[in-house]
Amino acid sequence: MNYNKVQRDDDLEETVKDNIKKNQYNFLTLSAWYKEQLRSKSPKKKSKNKPALEMDKDAALVVIIPNVEGFSPHILQNFILIASGYINSLPLVFVFGVATAVCALHRSLPYHVSSKLCNEVFHSQPSTAYLNQVLEKVVLTSTCPFQLDDKTFKLLTDIFLFYDLSVYGFIQHYKYCMMEHFFNCDHNVLCCSISELSQNIKSLSKEQLEELRQLPSFRRYVDTLPKKEKAPLLLDDHHFKEVLEELMTELHGYLLNLHTYLRCLHTLTASLPKSPLGKQLREVYNMAICCDISESPQFRECFQLLGFQSREELLDKLGKVLGFLESASSNMSVKVSHLKDVQEELSKYYTSIANMGIEATEQPLKSPSKIDIGENINRYQLKEKLLELSRKQKPLSAYEETRKNLLDYLAGSVFPQFLVPPTNVPFNEVFFFNNVARVKRHIVGTPRAAIHMALNNPHYYLECKCCKLDKTSSIIPSMPDICIVYKLHLECGRLINMYDWLQAFLAIVNPSELGEEQRDVAPEIQARFTRAVAELQFLGFIKPSKRKTDHVTRLTWGAS
Repeated sequence: MNYNKVQRDDDLEETVKDNIKKNQYNFLTLSAWYKEQLRSKSPKKKSKNKPALEMDKDAALVVIIPNVEGFSPHILQNFILIASGYINSLPLVFVFGVATAVCALHRSLPYHVSSKLCNEVFHSQPSTAYLNQVLEKVVLTSTCPFQLDDKTFKLLTDIFLFYDLSVYGFIQHYKYCMMEHFFNCDHNVLCCSISELSQNIKSLSKEQLEELRQLPSFRRYVDTLPKKEKAPLLLDDHHFKEVLEELMTELHGYLLNLHTYLRCLHTLTASLPKSPLGKQLREVYNMAICCDISESPQFRECFQLLGFQSREELLDKLGKVLGFLESASSNMSVKVSHLKDVQEELSKYYTSIANMGIEATEQPLKSPSKIDIGENINRYQLKEKLLELSRKQKPLSAYEETRKNLLDYLAGSVFPQFLVPPTNVPFNEVFFFNNVARVKRHIVGTPRAAIHMALNNPHYYLECKCCKLDKTSSIIPSMPDICIVYKLHLECGRLINMYDWLQAFLAIVNPSELGEEQRDVAPEIQARFTRAVAELQFLGFIKPSKRKTDHVTRLTWGAS
């Protein structure tokens, strides 16, 4: 039934496109189309007492103008005035995209136009918030086996934060990394869900198995095994497939542990003063995959600050951590018994802290003990007694003792065990893309180097025989004029004499038989030289000189 409805709508749209010409696109046609749409979607009779706008408020026509500042004010004013005449038959809603401030809209619309509108201001989230949502809900999850290593991930986030702030651009760069990952290596077919793992391992060829054996992480794993276990792994394909399936299943478990405990750590540390590990999950992820995060000074600083958390704050964070662990333990695709053990242990701490009460969160104040200094005591003895008293530790309250045990358990047993860098796990190259140099070469543009290569050696891009050079420094007349002028300007100093430059250009393009200076220059060749010089000036290589009228100043310096 839904299919027939969609098919009917498509047929109606095609009919409208076929029957209506461009010069008939007006509000009368739009109103007729709108009524036809309402009649087809809402066949029931409506009350005659209700006005048209109230009846059709749920089926409003939304017109989005994304860039008001770049839109012609005169056209926008006429459009609004014409639309206001059809408000009884067309419930129109205009969405104006304003990049600067609302006053930009008021400047574009005079009072007699803006009075036709009922303005309502709303703001969209910053692009960084959308990026965090994409990362936390799609990329940085255990259900996405494809992962980026620390350098590649930092490259993509830096491009986003410091260059374009485009979530779409980040996604396209991420897709390119994924394409490179699967295109270059056939064995990366194992970068799949755990349900498809067994079938994909069985389909591996002998060459693909050999590629897997050559991975650095697997070679390090083999070096840790006894000699008796090394030979079957390297020689017996059937035994290697069995071990491969076990290790890949453990890799899936590692991925689940990594993202689960990263979220737990982020929940505990994100709101700490100065945020030593960062305020966003992506910052914690980038640090965790590049080094052992539990050994970092930022990690130790965070747990020192957690030692001053109040009972309410710690209970709130611990409750969120338990929620992450419960969600991860429900994933039965991999072994998660240890997650349940950690969850049970933290639940005990949570119950213990919750049952203490507010009175147990603070150490009761005691009157300071009196110091028996005696009658005959000198200043040195008094100092020694005061130092001795200062070394004595105050007794901890029940809450402080429980908090200390909880933090010691997390920092000493949980996070060091599960938040290890992926380089320590066999076959991590199957999941983690690490070819940052190739990605940087294709994603991050180097326009100056590309322009230099194109002008210095046009054959690199044109691939034509007429521009092929025996030596990089040679100049041939068949090259484009701008390439000849560019290579000649590389031989000059800071100031370039235009007349000498022209004579050098003529010596290559139209050399004289006697090699003499050419004073009479053909207008066509002079025009070619002038255009090439103007193009170099447009590209920023030269500029006119104020010191000498017949000279230009060279602006760039580099290897020729």
